[in-house]
Amino acid sequence: MKRPTLLLAALVAALALTGSSSAAGNPFGLTVVRFSAQTTPAQMRAAVASAGGVVVSDLSEIGALGVVPRSTGFAARLNANRAVTAYFQDSMLTTQRGADDRVPEGFAADPWHDLSSFFGVTNPEGILQWDDGRMNVPAAWKRTTGDDSIAVAVLDTGVEANHRELRGVVDPSLGGNFIPCDDLKALFGLGYIDRAGLRDCRDGDFEGHGTWVASRIAGASNGFASNGVAPGVRIGSYKVLAAGLGGLSTWILSGLIDACSSRDIDVVNMSIEGYMSPDQPFDVEDYLLFTDAVAYCRAKGVAVFAAAGNEHVRVDRVNLRLGSRNLQGVGRVTLGAEGIATASPGSESLDDYDLRGWLSVPGGVPGVTMVSATANAIGAAPANVPLRWRDHVGARDQLAYYSNYGSRVDLAAPGGARRFQIPGYDGGDGDILYGGWGSLGALSEKGLICSDPFASSLFNSACFTTSGQAFGWLQGTSMSSPNAAGVAALVLSARRDLRGRPEALERRLEASARHNLTNFMGPNDAGSTAAALNGTPCDTGYCHVSQSQPIAFADAYGAGLVDAGAAVGR
Repeated sequence: MKRPTLLLAALVAALALTGSSSAAGNPFGLTVVRFSAQTTPAQMRAAVASAGGVVVSDLSEIGALGVVPRSTGFAARLNANRAVTAYFQDSMLTTQRGADDRVPEGFAADPWHDLSSFFGVTNPEGILQWDDGRMNVPAAWKRTTGDDSIAVAVLDTGVEANHRELRGVVDPSLGGNFIPCDDLKALFGLGYIDRAGLRDCRDGDFEGHGTWVASRIAGASNGFASNGVAPGVRIGSYKVLAAGLGGLSTWILSGLIDACSSRDIDVVNMSIEGYMSPDQPFDVEDYLLFTDAVAYCRAKGVAVFAAAGNEHVRVDRVNLRLGSRNLQGVGRVTLGAEGIATASPGSESLDDYDLRGWLSVPGGVPGVTMVSATANAIGAAPANVPLRWRDHVGARDQLAYYSNYGSRVDLAAPGGARRFQIPGYDGGDGDILYGGWGSLGALSEKGLICSDPFASSLFNSACFTTSGQAFGWLQGTSMSSPNAAGVAALVLSARRDLRGRPEALERRLEASARHNLTNFMGPNDAGSTAAALNGTPCDTGYCHVSQSQPIAFADAYGAGLVDAGAAVGR
């Protein structure tokens, strides 16, 4: 049985969309121990120590600890402790590729923001940062560009705080590195750590993903390149994923709990996606741990935003009994044909892409605002594309071809998509990301995204440098979630009455969202035998997106596309 996998919800360059590939396993044998509600943190630690374990992740705020067993009798001694309610192996989560609301006097967007073209490429919005135009962000800037009393936690691969767009934006008093490398090195030795693939123990971002997310939310307005949605707010960097490896649930959850324990954090963004099976006891326990952590954040007045996911499957909003608990608002992949995810051409089978009945994490966890992704527009299409698709050329704000959808989606925000609204292997020449088809943000020059020669090519433009600073156009629900989180930060900056009230904030965003949208993007049709849109044979993949049955508005956009100007109000 494949283990649950969490992925960075970004599509880098023209690489195939990431799916729910099997997890790398737990090379450290880390175990999660859950305790009864009355157990104190000191009692939890004492129980682990007496059983022969070492604590490496502190989840005591929600009644759990992440531990490494160091004794053959560890499980038996835990069983004998009445305070222990459950223990299970942690899941390895892998990655795939101011005081007032006045606008600063003389504020203007940075030079690239409204640039009409890039290397001769233009887009329908006529500005490079088309996503801010679609979210009506400039209208919100007339009232506020963000208050520095507001802070957004970015749970990701870390943030390159010295990037020119993030200097002074990342608050060093917030966040930290939640990968317990020192403990793991002491317990297992450096050689074992290297063999397990954990080579990213340092602070900072060696992937590039977290830096991109932080810059899209709050990139500085400094007269250089471009700026984020809410350049006046602060960022807290919570490193919970290691470059090229990913991380364990306990790493992510310890970062989430720490963020929500801070009195400074108002919004959390998790551009991460994954799926857990409700039929597997360990997955159920892991999912309930995520549920408890999100409930803890909500009780602390923190709003949590997360990516809808990139498999183009339907995620239903259901009430579900898991373990001994009845949960409402769970995001579960549909049990029907639309629960089979897209796969790259040439895949031998769809078996590894069958997500039917699996639970979406963290976007589908109750209390999380799930954000789907929209495209700039359908910019063009090869001559042999079916007539129905050619009729839609020019249509804006379509559900992106990769984005998950369904009744669990709360809001939509721009995530970018290739010019033809189909992947590179279906669309061929001209199906580009750069120039305002993907979404623009800062990257770590030495990160894995920028070190990939394919990703950094001009055709893909997932990474390029200027004045020694790296930037790139990416696409994915990793991009839509921080766009929505940035708008939320603007709203909290302008409307103090919503601070500490995540439900009220969500209602404001939903009530003010745009509804003047018509979606033409259809669901994935895994049973189709049609060729790719460019005429080449295709056994699986986006070539099987239906051309005749558009996904309904509410399933594509939730309450609608976020509108910063309307949400901020007057």
